[in-house]
Amino acid sequence: KENKFFVIQDWSNNRKQIAKYSSMTAARAALRKLIADVATKKVVIDDRHKVRDIFQKFAAKKLEDGEAGGKLTREGVRRYDAFWRNYLYDTMPDLYLDELRNRHIEELVKQLYLKHKATYRTAQNIVSAILTFIRWCIDKDLIAHSPTLKWRWENHQHLIPEDISLEKKKETTLISQDQCQNLIDNLMANKNKDWLSSFKLMIIAALAFTGLRLSELIGITYDKIDIGNRQIFIDGRYDFREGYRKNRTKNEASNRPIDIVDEFLPLLKWWMFINKSHPSNYLFPATRGTGPISEKKVRDTLWKTYAENGLAVIKEITRSSGGKYLKVIESPFKGCPTKTFRHFVGTSLINAMSSDPLLNKNIVKDALGHGLYSTTEEIYGNHMMVVSKDKRQQIRYAKQKAIGLKISKNN
Repeated sequence: KENKFFVIQDWSNNRKQIAKYSSMTAARAALRKLIADVATKKVVIDDRHKVRDIFQKFAAKKLEDGEAGGKLTREGVRRYDAFWRNYLYDTMPDLYLDELRNRHIEELVKQLYLKHKATYRTAQNIVSAILTFIRWCIDKDLIAHSPTLKWRWENHQHLIPEDISLEKKKETTLISQDQCQNLIDNLMANKNKDWLSSFKLMIIAALAFTGLRLSELIGITYDKIDIGNRQIFIDGRYDFREGYRKNRTKNEASNRPIDIVDEFLPLLKWWMFINKSHPSNYLFPATRGTGPISEKKVRDTLWKTYAENGLAVIKEITRSSGGKYLKVIESPFKGCPTKTFRHFVGTSLINAMSSDPLLNKNIVKDALGHGLYSTTEEIYGNHMMVVSKDKRQQIRYAKQKAIGLKISKNN
């Protein structure tokens, strides 16, 4: 007995405390099991590790590995340290690795909800991080196995929120063809007013005509643009969090040439001409220096453009430190200011496949940088395009014709 608890000690190791329990009965039961586990070498007392201690070392090691410049990036593993600092410091169970069970993960999720008001998606990400941590521990021979790797959310329905919207990923709102066209028309009228006006037009047109990811678009350098063959080769992206251009895209299929369509070509040539004296080699140069324009600058510019065209309500907030930032009060594109254009392009191409034989599955998936068409269809095939009243009437008539039923004249 030690204070209010009953403890198990390893006397051959300077009486190192192995575990503590609130009752003698629980301590004796645990001792019997521990003696059996040690005898069968299921547990090695001298080499036991606390979950809390090793997770912190794991997070630090991941950050260190991210500095090596390989496929693993510092930004990609920063979440482990963030999870510890923001959520796990007071919810991670104080157990040895070999003691961790699914019931402890269940209790952890409950504590995340209770103590930190964590969302379901955050809890999902934290559990996923812990399972990655357990696999790392096995790989490092800290433990031989762990039953927690069999954790499944479907076996813990009481932890899944009733509101299905909290369970699913947020849907990207699709910009309509009319909205996109109006933006371009309005911006074309002022394209030569100043550099910012020309940039507003070019960034929106580039997103709408290419469907590129923002990091891919910002990472385009002039040597990747082949005006003669009307193609731009995408073989990298600019990572602002890491601070350099990476000659690696999101996946292997994202390394691809994209076509410069005829409607976009004159605008691209004009943009390259007005920026020809800029020292930067990037298609979208920063206002100062030789690097590309920042993602923040692109997003701020888009939100201001949306607000000017009635597609957003924004407010500029001054921080206590003196800096300023834009707060989006209301917009259909909140959370997806650039992604909406990629979804617009993907959905438009999929919808056009039925009427244009030149747009087959391979052409469409390659345009979006996917290895499989099923990926393209899963992401962009479920959007309903916003169409004009006349087109909607035609669709209604087509549905009526397909159903082929009539209401009796006698009614």
